[in-house]
Amino acid sequence: MPPALVCDIQRFSVHDGPGIRTTVFCKGCPLRCRWCQNPEALRFENELIFSSERCIACGECAKACPIQAIRHDHGPHINWEKCDACFVCTEACPARALEPAAREFSPAALVKELVKDREFYEPEGGVTLSGGEPLARPDFLQELVPLIKHENLHLAVETCGHFNWESLQPVLKQTDLVLFDLKALSEDLHRKLTGQSNLVILENLRRIIAKGIPRHLRMPVIPGLNDSEDELKRIAKFLIELGETEIVLLPYHRLGESKLEKLNSELKPLGIPSMSEKELQAKSEVFIKAGLRVRKP
Repeated sequence: MPPALVCDIQRFSVHDGPGIRTTVFCKGCPLRCRWCQNPEALRFENELIFSSERCIACGECAKACPIQAIRHDHGPHINWEKCDACFVCTEACPARALEPAAREFSPAALVKELVKDREFYEPEGGVTLSGGEPLARPDFLQELVPLIKHENLHLAVETCGHFNWESLQPVLKQTDLVLFDLKALSEDLHRKLTGQSNLVILENLRRIIAKGIPRHLRMPVIPGLNDSEDELKRIAKFLIELGETEIVLLPYHRLGESKLEKLNSELKPLGIPSMSEKELQAKSEVFIKAGLRVRKP
């Protein structure tokens, strides 16, 4: 089995499930949400990251590049169309201004990293698989998840819901908590905002609910994109019809935008401010009036 690409292993996380957690950011996602906070995790292939603030303008990267995809002129200028992600330049860079977006891990090697934090997980913490979309690699998870559970670690999985249900049933049966993100209920709006239909996503949500899999339903609230009163009311009505009683609202912030300039990304900054607590409370009222509890992340 090919190894998985992991962008980051973030320790001492407190917003990705209960307790203190270690969050694994897997690389690769079928959606292209316009507000993505982890754009380095979108592509399924590894890619180059350039952090200009670290660059010391030594020119070693340009000298090392075997295909002349980097030109040095008071700092590196990368021809992204020419770059083949061989990462020779990253080995030559003394300042770590050039780095691969991800590292390769086998299931066993990844679990070896995760158990290092075991003492911090008590009493209710554990491991959260995030991304990207962690459920996009069923073959990897079918080997990884039993290893995690063999270590008696609490396992949460963050998902956009766009995954193959049949191939992931064994994984979901062993998952202690699914953090399921809803972007929009309208299929046209969802396709406009993410590049994909939400029909598979909504069906997977129905299946998770029907199977009684523990879950937190979440919604990223993006001003001017998916937060119209009509859309929020439709989402609230949909969840209530499914028997759900609460939702977690995730306010938009701009932290992901600083990553875009480091990548050859298809995404562009939205150019809107982060959402204030007052603005989020106003959106929360729509769900509260509909009969749902609104939880903080």
